[in-house]
Amino acid sequence: MPKAKRGGSLNISIANNLAGLKQGLSALGAWLESHRIGTKTVDNAHLVFEEIVNNISRYGFDDGREHAIEVIGRVNDSELTLTFDDTGRPFDPRTQSAAKVADSLEEATIGGRGIILVRAAARRLDYERTASGHNRLTVTLARNG
Repeated sequence: MPKAKRGGSLNISIANNLAGLKQGLSALGAWLESHRIGTKTVDNAHLVFEEIVNNISRYGFDDGREHAIEVIGRVNDSELTLTFDDTGRPFDPRTQSAAKVADSLEEATIGGRGIILVRAAARRLDYERTASGHNRLTVTLARNG
């Protein structure tokens, strides 16, 4: 299981599956607790982590094999950043259009709202496709507490 260091930065590698997500959320929770971060930031960090890891796991790879997702967390007096690094297909969430709001429940479709939640929670989103073929998404959250 990935372990978060007390204080300092979070540095974990998890698998792109449900077990990896659970392990990552546990490590993230322990790390956030060690920094005495306010409830709103903790909730936003968990939401962002779950949405991004789920999207990478579900849509990033076609081969059905296990792949690593690297996550680095950093915190300072005013911000918390989570950086997700994976070797999946290129995907820049900043360029995705918002899901259409349905006029009725019958017209509503599943999916497409996670990125909206991440955008709403984030102070800033940065994305790059590295020369080595990695997606690197950094989500910056305002820190309360």
